[in-house]
Amino acid sequence: VMCLSGHNAYYGCHFCYLCGIYSSTAKHIYFPLQPPRGYDGTNYDPNNLPMRSHASYLQDIEAVENRSRVRNRIMHEQGVNGRSILLELQSIDFPASFSIDIMHALFENIAPHMFRHFNGKFFNNEELNDTDYKISSDSWNEITKIIEQNRKNMPMGFGRPPINILKHHSAFKAEDWYNWIVLYSLPLLHNYLPTRHINGWARFVRATQLCLEPTISRQELEEIRLIFIRFIHYYEK
Repeated sequence: VMCLSGHNAYYGCHFCYLCGIYSSTAKHIYFPLQPPRGYDGTNYDPNNLPMRSHASYLQDIEAVENRSRVRNRIMHEQGVNGRSILLELQSIDFPASFSIDIMHALFENIAPHMFRHFNGKFFNNEELNDTDYKISSDSWNEITKIIEQNRKNMPMGFGRPPINILKHHSAFKAEDWYNWIVLYSLPLLHNYLPTRHINGWARFVRATQLCLEPTISRQELEEIRLIFIRFIHYYEK
């Protein structure tokens, strides 16, 4: 509806002009915090990203509509592929009117990806999954047994009792991933992950907890930003 190329495009962010890098191995476009060695591209300073604005959106749309000979190149380089019908509403401001929702950004995105890392199922290549953060099947069975034994002891305020994440993670809803991140993951994983990995995951948990606060101060917003940067640094390493 916004007439953008989407998150799989080189310019997939609707807040800035960060340029992605294509991985020929994974057949996918990624947005690393720092550019790979030897990459001569630009737009990679996370503290000084070239931001989009309502005016820049209008300029990009005008270029797509009026420069037919280079239309495809403009769409490729700017990530805009047409004029959104929402621009007819005077109250709409691109991109400020379109916030990132926590369900898709964290609960249904990073959390299941990290679970697949810990479960040794993230890569198709089994050699890549053989890492020090992979939790063995026996250990996962112990974890799920702990969950099952404590289902009846969970306070009603926690919401729906936890289900077997090993068997049913593919059917997890946002509420299930929320509970896993905030309530269960750290106490259940701390005996099975090396210290640096439990500390790395704890950064994501802390940032998620702050994002869920009813009100977020400017100081907390800066804390969230710094914690996410530290988490991304940990993940890339």
